Amino acid sequence: MALSAVIEADRVSSALCDQPPSGAGHNDAFSFWKLPHDWKSALESTIAESKAVAEYYLFEEYLAREDRRPPSRMQAYYRIKNLIPAVLRHRLNSAAVRMRGRRDFPHWPFETALTDYWRDWMQLSLRSVNATDGWHIGFWPDGLKCCIVLTHDVEGPLGMSRMERMADLEERYNFRSAWNLPLSQYEIDWKLIDRLRLRGFEFGAHGLCHDGRLFRSESDFSALAPILQELAHSHGLSGFRAPSTLRRAEWIGKLSFDFDCSFSDSDPYEPQPGGTCSVFPFFLANLVELPYTMPQDHTLIHLLRRSPTQIWAPKARWIESLGGMILTLVHPDYCGSGRNLKEYETLLKQLSEFESAWRALPSEVSSWWRRRDQMKLTVDGDGTPSIEGPGSERAVARMLSSEPLAR
Repeated sequence: MALSAVIEADRVSSALCDQPPSGAGHNDAFSFWKLPHDWKSALESTIAESKAVAEYYLFEEYLAREDRRPPSRMQAYYRIKNLIPAVLRHRLNSAAVRMRGRRDFPHWPFETALTDYWRDWMQLSLRSVNATDGWHIGFWPDGLKCCIVLTHDVEGPLGMSRMERMADLEERYNFRSAWNLPLSQYEIDWKLIDRLRLRGFEFGAHGLCHDGRLFRSESDFSALAPILQELAHSHGLSGFRAPSTLRRAEWIGKLSFDFDCSFSDSDPYEPQPGGTCSVFPFFLANLVELPYTMPQDHTLIHLLRRSPTQIWAPKARWIESLGGMILTLVHPDYCGSGRNLKEYETLLKQLSEFESAWRALPSEVSSWWRRRDQMKLTVDGDGTPSIEGPGSERAVARMLSSEPLAR
């Protein structure tokens, strides 16, 4: 790397470290539910504890420290990865996954530990304020009951060549999606990106390349993160997903993106297994974390060798029943043609039939979750709710008894 590039990277890194933490939101149960503000003092003793409990799941603290970082064996794998044909690589990975013992927690494809906790905390809070029901700020704008977010990781030139075909299909069902691009792995057709942007699609950074280096060591992260951020910002990319979803929560929180999508709600099949147990957004330092909540196509097709629809359909219905966020991670490299594209169309058709669902881009969900976090709900003497704060014109107060997650 040229000396000027190193100096510029250091400048960007220093500037990022100086960013104020004012954008950080709240992960406690009171902030999750957004209950009436005058209840807060009565519930104060449980709020701090609820944050600790939530982040135990959200930040994967139930895992041993060494399991909250990329496994060391990945370094040897990446040294030979490009020498192995893709078909053989998928077979080897499938065999490795089947040999690897699966953890009992988090359960796959459904894990209820955190949603159960949110519900239990809310019910105990109602009893604490001597109420049988109460208002809260709905999870999604305009009174909508769940959220659908479509995302893609474009692994290589083959995937890029299939993007417009998948975009056409999504438009047929009135969806727009977000596409994450590794910024130094192959030549990106930025004219194609501009065409899709004009059609309402969104783009994010999928790291620099699939070599496992970004979160391998502190020195690697310090060297690569500024380059990644500079490239991403020069192309107007405000979202991030780590290659192969290898991650370190404390380091991702230092990146200067608006939102991250590197965590799952539950995924035991990735090189770094785990999950946040959350089908809702949450805050990771200054970022909004948008966990992918639908199993990856790669997992189902190549590792488990199952029809994606068999898992996608019940998982989507379950998340909808909770009023949560259905966030897909589908690769055009694998699902951009043939039978797999038909499976993806089946999913789109099912999602398009969900009533009262907010079809949103990741940046829109991030913006909404930040605004909702800053809103305040008050209830006047005759029981009429009102909401104050940025974006409150789209917020709707809902009775807890009408909220699927609360029941």
